[in-house]
Amino acid sequence: MSIVTVDFDGTLYQHNSVMSMFKAGKAVFSFKQRFFVLLNFLKGSVIRTRENRVDLRVVLLASFFYQMKGKSIDEMNTFFESMAMAGRQSINFDLVSRLIKHLENGDRVIILSGALQPFLEVFIRQLDIRADVIGTSLFYDENGIFTGIIGKTNHGVDKVNKLKLWIQDNDASGELIWAYADSESDIPLLEYADKAVVVQPSNAMKNIAESKGWEVF
Repeated sequence: MSIVTVDFDGTLYQHNSVMSMFKAGKAVFSFKQRFFVLLNFLKGSVIRTRENRVDLRVVLLASFFYQMKGKSIDEMNTFFESMAMAGRQSINFDLVSRLIKHLENGDRVIILSGALQPFLEVFIRQLDIRADVIGTSLFYDENGIFTGIIGKTNHGVDKVNKLKLWIQDNDASGELIWAYADSESDIPLLEYADKAVVVQPSNAMKNIAESKGWEVF
């Protein structure tokens, strides 16, 4: 058995899931809420720039989901279902076919991404493949109401650390590790893997892959 890790945005999903998030948001957000998303995003961008911690994707996600504070788990799942449906045309079905072959060989597939955990779970159910998911968490109170707060995103070496925890929790040490990813931020994970596969890379990333002897898919 091998452990097969798969990045989401740009890899399994050929575009940015944030765009699907905004498409789905149009159906549930008022004009006022969309305005506050933009306002909070701009405020957060300024603060993070001053503190030299700029990650605009994180700022945008936090701004967007703060407007969903107070929704139940069922309401949030309904939103993620519509979000997944809106993005079905962006699925990398060639990579899905390869993952199915891994599964047929008895391998364990893990979607390891900075995308939101509940969105990834819904996406995998709609795709109808067996996979564990390690994504960015949402926080709910004791009554199952969304607090408007999201967790730390998986990025760079964080993915390696999360994978190590998964291996420990699942008693899977010693297994061959595959990593499918597309961007330079995923280099720590690709270097950690026994088999690194770079998916639809930019020219710069393709050059890196060739210099390290990684497969380009």
